[in-house]
Amino acid sequence: MTDQQATQFLAEVRKPLLTLHKAILDHERASYEKEFGPVTPAAFLQVLINGSGFRWLTPLSTVIANVDEILDDKEATAVDRVGAVEAVTGLFAADAHDNAFLPRYLPLLQASSTILHAHGQVAQLLKTVEKQ
Repeated sequence: MTDQQATQFLAEVRKPLLTLHKAILDHERASYEKEFGPVTPAAFLQVLINGSGFRWLTPLSTVIANVDEILDDKEATAVDRVGAVEAVTGLFAADAHDNAFLPRYLPLLQASSTILHAHGQVAQLLKTVEKQ
């Protein structure tokens, strides 16, 4: 993958990743509120940050933050950009043995059409990387 291809992929995948992240958070908040009752956005944010039940989302949040950082960093190198692409693709790779994200994520694709749709947008972009 060239530096230009990496930069283009990161720019294109950023918004679909954010959309996917929001869809997951909305789904998880609804599930949480079903069990514990309504919470304010600030209270749910504290649950996300401090609750161990949501740590599985950390890899997705980290990848999104990394994409933003690499795109904004004028001193980022081609190696940095390609590494960020690999982090995105690795997050969704079924063959990654230490992937803490996928076991909790994959069932959500069947539980929520919104998440499935957002995943489809990301998956289309992931296919462009596989072809390169």
